[in-house]
Amino acid sequence: MKLQQTAREYEMPHQLTYYECDEQGHPVLSMVMSMLSVVADEQSNELGLNQKTVQATGGTWVIASFEGKVNFQSLKIGDTVILGTRAVSYNRFFATREYWLRDQEGQREYARIKSSLVFMNLTSRKIESIPPKLIIPYQAPQVKRVPRGKRPKQIPEGAELSSRQYHVRYFDLDGNHHVNNARYFDWLLDPLEEKFLTSHRLKSFAIQYHQEVRADHDIDSAFFMPTPLTSLHQIKNNGLLCTSAEFAWEKIGD
Repeated sequence: MKLQQTAREYEMPHQLTYYECDEQGHPVLSMVMSMLSVVADEQSNELGLNQKTVQATGGTWVIASFEGKVNFQSLKIGDTVILGTRAVSYNRFFATREYWLRDQEGQREYARIKSSLVFMNLTSRKIESIPPKLIIPYQAPQVKRVPRGKRPKQIPEGAELSSRQYHVRYFDLDGNHHVNNARYFDWLLDPLEEKFLTSHRLKSFAIQYHQEVRADHDIDSAFFMPTPLTSLHQIKNNGLLCTSAEFAWEKIGD
């Protein structure tokens, strides 16, 4: 099947490596999100909108939210997949992008993910309007209102939480001096622990970023399970909510 490589839509092949998979040989969500960021970068580079060009404006793109459906169970180390992305729409302050992970023949889709992005000033670390020269080349339609993604359910007040603490390291940061978005998925899911993670597979998720996490921060990642197959998560720094997420699961073997 021919790869799509246009201003608005871009695809590329990728072979799964051992370090992108868990001990069962299936892709890890944080690694998949990193793969998808690569295809978005490749599309931007083709349009002359590399990181240096973007940062020359004094700002950078920041993910505000993700939502998606996934099924990685049939994928394993060594498989070749197609990574894809498409610019969906934008307005003055928000842009939306879609990602997918499929087989080479176009017969099976392993992930379909949507994201909402904003533009942040690198000095003030505040959101500002998107520079037209950074969005027009993608040829996505400009709209009055960008559809917002699914908002994760919040953990009920007083719920009994399970949590772990993490220290944000220098190597958690990316070239934007910002914690890599994929790192959050590891922090969110790790507290579920091996027994749960090896007996369940992820079906869908929604994540929303509220406040930026910076280097040397100490964060608390907590979760609550309102049902055996739903987990609600939050990341806090000094009591301030930074990230919230909701994951839907199915038990392996059911």
